[in-house]
Amino acid sequence: MKIVKTNDTPWTDAMKQGAYENQRKPLTSSALGASLWRLPPGKKSFPFHAHHITEEALYVVSGTAKVRTPEGLTAIGPGDFVSFEPGGPAHQLINDSTADLVYLGLSVGKGVDVVEYPDTGKVASSVGTFPNAQRFIFKKDTQTGYFDGDPDAT
Repeated sequence: MKIVKTNDTPWTDAMKQGAYENQRKPLTSSALGASLWRLPPGKKSFPFHAHHITEEALYVVSGTAKVRTPEGLTAIGPGDFVSFEPGGPAHQLINDSTADLVYLGLSVGKGVDVVEYPDTGKVASSVGTFPNAQRFIFKKDTQTGYFDGDPDAT
């Protein structure tokens, strides 16, 4: 059994780059990822993205924000539970309020994932588990052929 005293656990920066900023308190390090996340006012959680293998969900503890999907913006607040199935639409959190959004973020990883970033035309693939995962990011329009560069294929 593992008990995390979240009141005694400090927030650590998870991302801080331009409009993106969030802090987290990791709760697990298993296939079921769980962390408390804090998204400051005026910030975005992560780039607009869609997972093909990892399932994600969040439960709002305090504050309000918007969930961006291809269908538009949806308001969320305390007590709301939002899930993102693998292969589902792209999503992103935007805190357009004047207070922090605090939420419990959950994910179920399989040790591999493919993530698309529609705003930038990128694709990421990952193998392994945090913190030792390998991640490969490329632009969709720079793909190479299966046999390109293989001397045995000519």
